[in-house]
Amino acid sequence: EMVLARKPVENAVTTERMTHNLRVFSLPDMKPIDQGGLDMFVSETEPEFRDLMGIALYTSPKGEIYAIVGRKNGPKEGYLGQYLLEDNGSGTVKATLVRKFGSFSGKKEIEAIAVDNELGYIYYSDEQVGVKQYYADPAKGNQQLALFATTGFKEDHEGISIYKLTDSTGYILVSDQGANRFQVFSREGTQSNPFEHKYLKTVPVMATQSDGSETTSFNLNETFKHGLFVTMSDDKTFHYYRWEDIAEADLKKK
Repeated sequence: EMVLARKPVENAVTTERMTHNLRVFSLPDMKPIDQGGLDMFVSETEPEFRDLMGIALYTSPKGEIYAIVGRKNGPKEGYLGQYLLEDNGSGTVKATLVRKFGSFSGKKEIEAIAVDNELGYIYYSDEQVGVKQYYADPAKGNQQLALFATTGFKEDHEGISIYKLTDSTGYILVSDQGANRFQVFSREGTQSNPFEHKYLKTVPVMATQSDGSETTSFNLNETFKHGLFVTMSDDKTFHYYRWEDIAEADLKKK
């Protein structure tokens, strides 16, 4: 939720790949509140360096809202852009670049981005390499905190989502796109290393070539009382799973 013209506004944020614009819409009416689009990576001139891909939002403890934006191609360092979203003074949204961060292997691309608001971390999939972890707060620096999920993937590392048991525990689910399955890792680290995310299990799904997912641990209704896992499939469908069907006997449920 953003404050625009001194009023709280629920919003949805998405990228438009070929226009190089971030789009912001109010909810539930889906009216644009972005002056027609917010230009991203405006100083970039290399091919595909402005073609937008993944997006995730981070809300700081102060209530500041940041967009973490990916692109089709980028440099070996500074692949992602972090933009502060705020009122431009006339009741619509403006975006201010705060930093560029994130290492890139150059093997393929970075699409999937996820934010852990409570713990203050950003995760992204460097395809065919693994999942990388950074601080979400720009003031904490641009150092890479972890690289995990580096083995056992058939092809591309894709969509990331986080199932939260508590404010500090839960699971990180990563799409093993070419194998039509998700690999699950611990959200919390170990006692000796807070950035060590242990592999826990592999979950096969009916979705094919999935590059996006979302999960929640909220009790939504009687069917999804322990939460919901949603993954997209390349046949343009979304597949809904009860959390207990993902967890089975191996993982906890809220």
